[in-house]
Parts: sequence; structure tokens; C-alpha cells
Amino acid sequence: MAAKTEEKSKDAKQDATASVAPRRKLGVILGAVAFVALGAAAAVMAVPSKPPPTPRLEGPFLARLSKDDLQVNLAGENGKRYLVLSLSAEYFAYDEKLISARLGADSEAADPLFDSRLKDTMLRLAARKTREQVEDPVQMEAFLMEVRGAVEPLLFPVSVGDAKTLQARDKVSGLRAGESVMDSTMRGLIHEHHLEVDPLRRTLRLDGGPETSYRGDERDLRVVAQDGASVFVDVTGLDPRFAGKVPIGVHGRLRRLYREQVLVQ
Repeated sequence: MAAKTEEKSKDAKQDATASVAPRRKLGVILGAVAFVALGAAAAVMAVPSKPPPTPRLEGPFLARLSKDDLQVNLAGENGKRYLVLSLSAEYFAYDEKLISARLGADSEAADPLFDSRLKDTMLRLAARKTREQVEDPVQMEAFLMEVRGAVEPLLFPVSVGDAKTLQARDKVSGLRAGESVMDSTMRGLIHEHHLEVDPLRRTLRLDGGPETSYRGDERDLRVVAQDGASVFVDVTGLDPRFAGKVPIGVHGRLRRLYREQVLVQ
């Protein structure tokens, strides 16, 4: 009887040992899996996320400046001579459709004042030119360079934030371009420059330049950058809770103008 009891005890111990072994193996496997998982998670957390890519100018693109020919009077001969021009613009921009949208009537970026400003600019420049000057190929090229310098701010005015036109406000901050924005000397690209708003101190800073105080009722506040370039900002719609940086600048560059038609009469 004693021998049988000892045999049963040995069998029970063997069964217990046999059942423990798989559990130990399973525990080791699960521990290894957990360790690998934790290591993978730590590796993912250790890798910094990449910042979004900075937008770049695309192009060159081509767009006609006006649907109708531009007719302007020339200097001399009692104002009887006039110039008829049809111009196209070669440009670089963040968005190819920006110019066609700005010149169109049914667009968020449409500028209702563009045609009037373009005609006024052409009249002002042509009033200093004679028939002989615009008929001379060399002087005509120089005239087109003058037109290019005057037209670029019309095509690519300084914008604030997500505003597409001079009349629109940035949806986040409430800022918009000031009344004298066309006189701004700052012509940097919008994705490379910013205004910093401090609502507690009630100040604006352009690209780390000196602080400019505001009351909140200024429609034409001049803000200066470190290099002396300046912009004009309307702060009347500024959200008093907004603090931070707002992009400011132009959305493209005008490369050159092409003559589709030149007629002197």
C-alpha cells in the first residue's frame, strides 16, 4: 500500500511539473512580445515628426492682364496720339490659378479694383512718353520695365494670413491689409514672413523688428521690420483673444510682360 501511495505521489508531481512548464514558456513568450512592442513604441516616440514642407513658388505661368486692349494717350502732339496695348504676364506663384482668379468676377480672390488700378497706372506712365519713344524698340523695352514694376504690386499685393484680396480679413486673427498697403516697401513672400501679435502688450512685430503699439482702431498702422521694410495693417477687426504669428507677404512674382499687340495712332 505504501508503494502504491508513493507511485501516486510521484505521478502527481510529474503532472504538476508538466503543467507548469508550458505556462512558463508562455509567460516567457508573452514577456518577449511585450518587450518588443514597448521597444517599437519607444522607437516611434523617439523619432520626431517632420514639419510640413514649406510651399514653393511654381511656374513660370502666363496670363493675359486684361480682357480688352489698353488704350492710353501719349505725351506731345496735343494729346492726339495714343497707344493701344495688349499685355500678358509671365509669373511665378504658389497657385497657378491665382492671377486668373484675381482677374475674374466669380472668385474668392477676385479684385474688383484691379482693372481700374491697371488703367490708372498705364495712363500715368504713358502720359510721360511720346510717340517717338514708344516706337523706338529700345525705349519701348524700357517702358515695359517701368510698367512691370508698377503692375507687380497690383497682381501680387501684400496679403495677411489666408486673405486673398486687399478687402478680405484673415479668418484666424481678423487682421487685414491697411489702407496704404500699396505703399508698403516690404515685398517678401507670404510663407517667409510673419506678423507677431501680443494681445497683452497690444503690440505687433514684423519679422522680429521693433514692437509697434496699437489701440485697436487703426486702419493704417505702419509696422517696420528689422531691415527697415514696412507694411500697413488694419487692426480694427483683430480678435482680442488672438496671440501668435500671422503670415504676411505676397503670393508670387511677376517675371516679365509680353506684348501681344502694340499700336500707335
